[in-house]
Amino acid sequence: MPGSKRRALKNLLSPHHSPAPPAPLHPVDSGTSLASISSAQSGTSIATDPGNYMSDEKLEQDLELEKMRQREQGIGHGGGLPPAETVPPPAPSGMIGRQGELAGGQNGQSQAGEGGGGGGKKKSSKQKFEERQARKKEAMLNSAPPSNPEWDAQLEKERQEEIRVISDACTTLGREIHEITPDGHCMYHAIAHQLASLGMIPSDQADNPGYTRQAAARYMMANPEEFRFFLPSVNGEDTAEATEHEGVMTEEEYSRYCGNVQNTGEWGGEPEIQALSRAFKIPIHVIQRGPPTVVSHGGVNDTAGGSLTPQQSVAEGDRVVRISYHRRMYGLGEHYNSLAKAA
Repeated sequence: MPGSKRRALKNLLSPHHSPAPPAPLHPVDSGTSLASISSAQSGTSIATDPGNYMSDEKLEQDLELEKMRQREQGIGHGGGLPPAETVPPPAPSGMIGRQGELAGGQNGQSQAGEGGGGGGKKKSSKQKFEERQARKKEAMLNSAPPSNPEWDAQLEKERQEEIRVISDACTTLGREIHEITPDGHCMYHAIAHQLASLGMIPSDQADNPGYTRQAAARYMMANPEEFRFFLPSVNGEDTAEATEHEGVMTEEEYSRYCGNVQNTGEWGGEPEIQALSRAFKIPIHVIQRGPPTVVSHGGVNDTAGGSLTPQQSVAEGDRVVRISYHRRMYGLGEHYNSLAKAA
């Protein structure tokens, strides 16, 4: 190394040295190494003390760190070098989406998965329904006691009995089961299929549950006195809210309930069947395992949950909506089908 560079480095490393711009570095021939530096304190050369040997890269780093120390002393921060910052490496491009997914909540669903961003494809109501059912089934399995052979046998017995009772009723009624997709809209879909077969709604609406959802919601909103006092909670009679307000919905809650009927995949039940019976002025008969085997909504006396036999249902003629209700026949739980005229 040229002598001028050694002197500059010695002065810079001296404890009495005041901050000053470093001497400009001159190009070094590729054959000359900056590592042949002697110790500023001892004066020992590289030839006599190999432990003092510095690489070119190490020398440059020491020079830069010394400049930083001198600047800190100049502004009153005291001696000592600041701790080196550890900068985390950038995440791989694929991890960003995964982190967003993990932030989706305890269900593990990301906003993109629900169609809320990230370019994800919006899920259909059928997919959402099946996911809800899968989660419910998993929760039941996790919380259920070990398999009980007697209980399993009882469930299978009820399932077989349900199949037999509904099948016998269909024979009496001259009907056969028309399968409806289990997507959370099954009751509305089954009734729409029946209404279309009776010519009461356009035939192209037979497979559109949204048509009957809107009809039920409109009727319920226009006639709150017929329903509100029989609905304890927006989220069902088994929830904590069902005990509030003396077990009766507020007007605001009732409005939300009707909004769910029209715009979501919430299941329909007795209130909505009654609303559709009155909206279309037609009796709706629900065939089930029972007892009773036939539950009538509407009709001559506008009954809400009247009991009939299959023979009595036949006597009311063909201008009746007939659907079947299943509790055990399907593994996913409760389900409605349409009962079409047998071929």
